[in-house]
Amino acid sequence: MWKSVVLIFLAFPLSITAWIVFWAGDNWRAGLVAGASTLALCLIAATVLLFFVKKLSLADVFLPLVFSIIWSVILTPLSLGTEIFTAPAAIGSGFLLTLCLWRFYHDNGIGRYWLIFPVIVYVYEMLPVNIPGPFDDYFCFAGDVASTILFFAVTSGRKELSVPSRR
Repeated sequence: MWKSVVLIFLAFPLSITAWIVFWAGDNWRAGLVAGASTLALCLIAATVLLFFVKKLSLADVFLPLVFSIIWSVILTPLSLGTEIFTAPAAIGSGFLLTLCLWRFYHDNGIGRYWLIFPVIVYVYEMLPVNIPGPFDDYFCFAGDVASTILFFAVTSGRKELSVPSRR
């Protein structure tokens, strides 16, 4: 977890530096895109680092939700009228990843392969690259909801089946 936290603290100076360099080199729009892209890449890298942590802490479980809220607050004012980012889908995918990590945190017998799809959707929703219109975001988010429901259904059923009967 500490690597993710260090990466987040480094993300802000790196994104400000990228913004200044590209602003000086081209214009303020290029600087804005460079700064936002640098911050997004650092947030995504911090989330991917969480996937490879051996034992999750409670702070690790809630980091995707916090990251998605922070990123939505930063990116939503910049994308008004352009439809390059959908904040509800980003926050929702962060919430679903947090739910899956919560389940994984409480039952270590669950394989990490259940986290692959929520992580991919989370990364996709965090990127400020979008097909025009909200269809792709909500289609991807609906798949994430279905995956999370299936994850909880399969893992809770497996847990109930593995409990020995008391006869």
